[in-house]
Order: sequence, then C-alpha cells, then structure tokens
Amino acid sequence: MMWLPLYILFYAAASLYWARIAARANGDYQTYFSASHSLPPWISALVLSGASISGWAVLVGGEEIGRNGFGLAAILQAGIALALPGVFFFKRLWLLGQRFQLSSLSELLRTYWNSEFLVAFSAVIATLFAVAFAGIQMAALSRLVGLLTDNAVSVPAATAVLGFILIGYVVIGGMRSVGYLGAVQTVLAGAAIVGFAGFSILQLGGFSALNAGLLKLAADPATGGKFIVSGVIQFTAGVGREASAGHEGTALASLAMVFALMGLQSSPMAIKVVLSTKSPKAIAAGQTWVMAGAFGFMIALCVACFGAAALIDPSKNISGLLASVSPWFSAWLFIGLLAGVQLMAGLALLSAGETLIRNVYKPWFHSGLSRRDTVTVTRVAIVFLVLASGLMQVLTPITLSMLASLALPLSFQLWTPLLGMTWLRWFTRPGVVTGVGFGIAGVLLTEPFGIAVLSAFGLELPWGRAPWTMTSAAWGMVANLLVTMLVSAFTQRRAFGDEAQEARRFLYGILRPAGRVRSLRSTAWSISLAWLFFAAGPGLIFGNYAFNKADGDWALGMPSLWGWGLASWVAGLGLVWFLSYKMEMASPHSEAIPPYQPPARLRPDQSLSERERLRALFVAIAVGFTLVVLTVLSFGH
Repeated sequence: MMWLPLYILFYAAASLYWARIAARANGDYQTYFSASHSLPPWISALVLSGASISGWAVLVGGEEIGRNGFGLAAILQAGIALALPGVFFFKRLWLLGQRFQLSSLSELLRTYWNSEFLVAFSAVIATLFAVAFAGIQMAALSRLVGLLTDNAVSVPAATAVLGFILIGYVVIGGMRSVGYLGAVQTVLAGAAIVGFAGFSILQLGGFSALNAGLLKLAADPATGGKFIVSGVIQFTAGVGREASAGHEGTALASLAMVFALMGLQSSPMAIKVVLSTKSPKAIAAGQTWVMAGAFGFMIALCVACFGAAALIDPSKNISGLLASVSPWFSAWLFIGLLAGVQLMAGLALLSAGETLIRNVYKPWFHSGLSRRDTVTVTRVAIVFLVLASGLMQVLTPITLSMLASLALPLSFQLWTPLLGMTWLRWFTRPGVVTGVGFGIAGVLLTEPFGIAVLSAFGLELPWGRAPWTMTSAAWGMVANLLVTMLVSAFTQRRAFGDEAQEARRFLYGILRPAGRVRSLRSTAWSISLAWLFFAAGPGLIFGNYAFNKADGDWALGMPSLWGWGLASWVAGLGLVWFLSYKMEMASPHSEAIPPYQPPARLRPDQSLSERERLRALFVAIAVGFTLVVLTVLSFGH
C-alpha cells in the first residue's frame, strides 16, 4: 500500500510537469496537434515502437502463450510484422505529408482520394483505438491495481485515477507532450518486459528448469498439442459453431494474426507520429533496430519466457508475478506496464480527438471555427472519449471487449488506400472506396460484435468467429483486395483530382530507384514471400519438429516451435534491414521538399448547409445513443 501509490504519484507528477512544459512550447494552442512537425526522428522511432508493442505484448502476448502454448507461433514474430508496414509506408507518407503540409491520416485520405467515406472510416478506427482498444488494456491495469492493493483501491477508483493522469498530459500538452514523454514511457515499458521475463525465470529455477517443465508438458498427451501448429487450415464453421480438431492454432490463423498486427501501423495514431516528425532520417533505423530488433527480441524471447512460465504454472502469470515479488519492485514493474499502455492510449486519444473535430466536425459542420477554438473543442472531445472508455470499462466490459476486437482488423483494411497512394498507382478511387466497404463487411461478419448484432435482429449466420480458423482481418482483406482490383480494372479512365495527380508525379520523380535497386526487386519479392511463408504462413508446420531429436528431446533445449520462432526472428531482422537500406524503402532522405501550391478555388458559403448537417448530426447522435443503450442492455452483461 505504500510503494504503488508513491510510484503512481511520482509518475503522475512527472507526466503533468512535462505536459506543462510542452504547453508552454506549444504557445498553448499554436502547435498543439503536431508539435510544429518538429519531433526529433529518434523520439518518433522510440514512440512508434513503444506504442505499437509494449502494452499489448505483455497483457495479450504473454497471456496467449500462457493459456494456449506456442500453437499461434507467429505471435513471436510481432516485432517483424509491425516493422514491415513501417518500411513499406512511412517514408512515402512522410514525403506526401511534407509536400501537402498535412498532419493526419484523414487529411491524407481526403487530399489524395477526395473521399469523405474514407475520412469517416478513419475517424471510426481512431475512436475504436482510443475508447475500446486502449480501454481494454486500461481495464486490465485497473484490475491489477485492485489486486496489488488487496482491493483497498477499487477498480472504478483505479480507473478514475489512471484516466485522470491520461487526460492531464494529453489535454494539456498535445503531441509534444505525448511524443517526448512517450520516449521515456517506451524505455520504462521495455525495462518492464525484461523484468517480467527475469523474475519468471528466477522463480522457476533458471532457463533450464523452464524448458524442463515445458518438456514435461509436451510429453503429456493432454497438453502436447500446445507445442505444435495444428495443420495449415481447418475447415470449421468457426468459434461458437463448430469446434476445431485439437486447437485453433493453424498456420493460417497465425498469418491472419500477423495481418491484424499490421493494422497497427496503418492506424491513425501511427501515421500521426510519422507526419509530426521533423525528418525521415530515423525511419530505417527505428523500424530495423528498435521495432524489429530490440522489441522483436523482447517478444521472441522475453514475452515467450514469462508466457511459458505461466503455461507451466498458471500462478506465474502477470498478476501472479506482480504479487510474488517485493512490493517496491512490483510497483516498478507495474509503472513500466502502465507507461506502455498509456503511451498507446495517449496517441490514440490525440489522433481520435483531432480526427473527430479537426477533420470531421470542422469541415462538415463548422468551417468557421478558429484554430484556438478547434484546440479547445478537441480537448473537450478527448475528455469525453476518456470518460466513455472509463464507463465502459466499469459497466460494460463485454461490449468493450467486442469493440476492441474490431480495431486492428478494421484498421488493416486501410492498406488498400495506402497502397494506392504510395505504390500501386493503378488503384482508382471507386475501386478503393468499394473495396474498403467490402472489407468492413468481411470483418463485421466474422467478428462477435457483428454476429451478435445480426443475431439480435433475428439473422443467424451459418458461421461463428474466425471460420476456417482465419480471423476477421484476413477475411476482410480478401474481400477488400479482390474488389479493389476488380473495380479499379474497370474504372481506369476515371480522372484523379489535382492533388492526387501531383502526388503521383511527386513520388515518381523523387523516389525513382537507382539501377542497383531495380535489379534487386525480384530478390526482395522472393525473400519477403519466403519469410512470410515459413515464419508466419503454411511453412510454420515445419517448425513443429524441425528442432526435435529422434528420441523426442529438443535439439535446442527449448520447444521446436520456439526455436523456429527465434530463427525466423533473426531472418526477419535481416529482411527488414535489406528492405530498409538496400532497397531504400526507408532510407534517409535529405532533399528539401517544397510545399505544394494548390490552384486558387472559390469557396462558396457553406453556412446554410452546415446548419442542416448539424441538425442531422444531433438526430444521428440521439439515434446512435439509443442504439448504444440497446446494445449495452443486450450484450453488456
């Protein structure tokens, strides 16, 4: 009861102090949203890695291994899976942001695709990350506070305190506070991951004792299936409809999980950090050595260690480890975990607030809103988002969980518009918009939330969650990509807008590859597909027995799939380095980017139509509130 409140008080004081400094540097509101696009590259590299990995890796990754073993083997490749989208997209998106003076994903989508549907979709994704995806992790932290204080601090009280800290530094300091404080939070979170792994190994008697316990489990027919991938695919109707043979950890389930993780790097919060960075000099280093290297190693070894410890002894899970070490060290580990979760939550809240107010409300309903008032309304919106998340954490945890499961697969559907902006120039606006619509349908029809809503209206689907053991991210992208390519093939004559044509000319001119790079394209494609096949796809089945001896023992002294995962991580790190530097996908760029001067256009008076939209908005809010209440009453308990 002494150490945890003391550490939280110190953490809160440091956060609010830095928020005050950031607010002064912002001039209160002038650079609130993007820190004047001046975040140092090394800060952005740390923040992107910490926000993408640190919180969920401990809370979700460790729990998955501790409950189900190594069957979902691609979870060990999370660092590589998260680095690859950054290599593909971040440099090109930064160049477009500099050229058109943009600061958010929604502005990129509006400028290039001229689609309000895509802008609204990005706002939905940003809100899901801020309220649900971050909320489900904050709820887990609140329960840990209750555990560590022997319920002297209730879960609602812990939720309120942690939410107040989050509101404080995000509302006051904006992007500058989130960015600079995020670098410290990343270090704290990384240290906590290493600390959890160290304590779990020590309590079991060392690494050899850990693997001896795993070997004993593998020899037991009742638990031996937790150390193998159960085939390439199982043609089942999905969870809730038809049970899988053995377990659901197939090779394609792992590949679908990798796709879902890739949605983190196409989310509004990740793109927000990229567009707020001063230069792209650290993109290659950040994705290679921080994301894929340092954090990839922490997941492949450290997270796997304390997950395996919980598999041997369920009392060695995260809550058990925190309760079993000395109080001052337990409090320190908790603060590291809190820092990682709040880093992601702070970014999600800022990007959601900006998207909802600056990119949706202001252009559609109140174009005359001043910059100062825009910042003020955004701060109010952030407070309401935290309040909504906190209430759902306490009152409707099941609904919160179902909404949180939508964030990653829906965000992954933004890959098609991002690919169209940066690589595949033949994607057209009708193709991308229609494809994203089909992708959304594919996700909702294979997720518990969509299935439950349809069931409430009497529509029973013949499948459950993750049919054929493939999660919604994969099903959505299959529909998304097929429709995008098909519609784009028939709409090639549709003209792009002035900004889109300029973006295409600009990227083609400034990123024209050298002859050496062009000669390596086939090699890059080959090794990328080979890595995906063996590390996260059907080739995972080779990892079942690749490092097993003839007598049934393990050649590396650890489960064969774990050894396969570590080898795949090493190969993946080499792949990320090759694509970043040799293929120059994320290599430093020092050439000055002149801002684009759009042609002069007359801006008609929109005040009347804005008032009509505002009235429609109030009606929509009332209807939406009613639907939310009905959903909560139906599924919240």
